[in-house]
Amino acid sequence: MMKIFKIFIIVVFLAVQSAPLIITCNYDKFASIQKVDAVVEIFQLTFTVDEETSEAQVLRKNGITDVQLLPTEGGFTFIEVNERGNVLTTTIDKYGKSAHSRNTILDSELIPSQFYGKCDYKLYINAFA
Repeated sequence: MMKIFKIFIIVVFLAVQSAPLIITCNYDKFASIQKVDAVVEIFQLTFTVDEETSEAQVLRKNGITDVQLLPTEGGFTFIEVNERGNVLTTTIDKYGKSAHSRNTILDSELIPSQFYGKCDYKLYINAFA
């Protein structure tokens, strides 16, 4: 199954060489130190991946940030270090299941949290290019 997944990704990117991959993740569950609960409002992250350069970015309401892309055997992980030095990771498996983890320190106190959800993949094709 993994081999078929890899072949599919390669074929798709060869067909549209310059189109970045857009990954949109919607998270409907949240975990903190206290408990795991449904979120009040869906938390969404959108990533872009340039297959030619392996550069990746996360797109947020407040801007675009470069992230590190680490492929794994059954998916991949994005790693972001924000302006405060906190580490955020987003791991997505080949089925689109995802966990987004924030290990932040606020006022010298660790505030870990994790979101669980699903991601969709699509190629961005600029019709005006």
